[in-house]
Amino acid sequence: MQENTDSQHMAEPENIKRGNRRREKKPPKKITEKYLYNSGLAYLQRFPTSTPHFRRIMGRKIDRSCNYHKDQPKEDCISLLDKTVEAFVRMGLLNDEMYLGGMVNSLRRRGLSKQAILSKLQQKGLAQENILTVLRDYDEDTGVANGDLTAALKLARRKKLGPFRREGDFDKNKELAALARAGFGFDIAQKALGMDEEEANGWLSSMRI
Repeated sequence: MQENTDSQHMAEPENIKRGNRRREKKPPKKITEKYLYNSGLAYLQRFPTSTPHFRRIMGRKIDRSCNYHKDQPKEDCISLLDKTVEAFVRMGLLNDEMYLGGMVNSLRRRGLSKQAILSKLQQKGLAQENILTVLRDYDEDTGVANGDLTAALKLARRKKLGPFRREGDFDKNKELAALARAGFGFDIAQKALGMDEEEANGWLSSMRI
């Protein structure tokens, strides 16, 4: 029994060493055109995104690599990134117009307000004017007379608020706050929460979404 205990104590240092090795970060790779292409392709296959956001992601890789490998000029790495971006644009892997349209469609269907969509897509480096244009076109194409009211009702339905709340006590201020946090103005929130279920369902069913 004593021998087993001793062997366990002797094994512990090796286990600790292995754990430390696992925690050690690998040094960043040197920037090459092939590395940027393969790394960028792997990212885009998992996370479709806008061109400005893709540049930021890859730019961070370049920063880490240049901070570690002092012998590679950052300007040369940025030039390689420009070539990579151009290649992905030609291939259609980076297409800001298509990405913007798809995101507006998805976010509206999830019940996001115009302000929330604007904020989220501006973080991806997309221009406010372009976002608002696509939002307006989407609302017109889907027959949505009031895009934010429709989105607020969709959110209320998902969260069981207002006309979709369950029987029992409720706090209207909390419900208003929930819609406000999602980016809806007071008037829109009031109107959405003030509908009865039949009216709300009628409004949503009249929209071609």
